[in-house]
Amino acid sequence: SKPWDTKGIDGVNRFLKKFWRMFWNREGNWVVSDEKAAPAELKALHKLINKVGTDIENFSFNTSVSAFMIALNELQDLKCCKREILEPLVILLSPFAPHISEELWSLLGHTESVSTASFPEYVEAYTVENTFEYPVSFNGKMRFKKELPLGISNAEIEAAVLADPAAQKHRSHVHFSFILTYS
Repeated sequence: SKPWDTKGIDGVNRFLKKFWRMFWNREGNWVVSDEKAAPAELKALHKLINKVGTDIENFSFNTSVSAFMIALNELQDLKCCKREILEPLVILLSPFAPHISEELWSLLGHTESVSTASFPEYVEAYTVENTFEYPVSFNGKMRFKKELPLGISNAEIEAAVLADPAAQKHRSHVHFSFILTYS
């Protein structure tokens, strides 16, 4: 047995309010748009689809909640209010928060229950990394990071780093290095 703790309820309440605010602005106006989703938005969504799908199959619901919070933060940073992203989010949330999901699903214009909607399909292509953020060091101290496409040669990386304005003030130093690692 475990003692009842209301802190958990407060956290859930804050999360659901944050989720609700993705659909409404501060003035109470509906903000969902039919714009095409950006690659970063699709990446956040499809990482979540993959995680929630796997977690539901493995009965690991706590890690799904954590993944929801991470995705929601990413999407809010991107100021996402696009139907292409929000509709699948509502479907993903429905097993965890059915009442708010049903309300939002209805407001999105659907007449059937969200429980009858198909689980969103994970598309791996949206989550593939195509750039890498290289740490650039001068005299053994990391000075800045430079994001470059994957697959370019070491010479191209070095040329891009040396051409960066942030490198110009450190370029006169004798020892220049950058680390070529991929995560």
